[in-house]
Amino acid sequence: MATTEVTAKDRERYARARALGQARAQDPSAVVHARYDPDEDLIDLKFGGGGSMAIPRRIIPGLERASASKMESIVVSPAGDALSWPALDVDVYIPGLVERAFGARLFAAATGRRGGRKRSKAKAAAAKVNGAKGGRPRKRLSA
Repeated sequence: MATTEVTAKDRERYARARALGQARAQDPSAVVHARYDPDEDLIDLKFGGGGSMAIPRRIIPGLERASASKMESIVVSPAGDALSWPALDVDVYIPGLVERAFGARLFAAATGRRGGRKRSKAKAAAAKVNGAKGGRPRKRLSA
């Protein structure tokens, strides 16, 4: 079996990936704790920003017939964007779960607002070019 050596370029990629993972874990929308509430048959999620949410178990594929003891073994991903039940071989992406629970329109509106607030060099350059052309065109009133 051939061995491969880790190059300086590989180390740089690993460092960037670790930094990105740590930044995502600090995101206020990352789940930091999850537990199953057997009395209400809900999955309680706690977010890094202090918020919480309860999701009915019945809407999560693969958990419909799971026993309460297996439901309690929830594992939150390091980035806080997925839940896993290893004993049941079920993994769930949290943004998809929220979309399923609350509807695509609400989820799309929230992510669109967040995306509109992003700042990047490309957005700044585009705004500068647009400004040099006189800015956003005025709306025309139809007669």
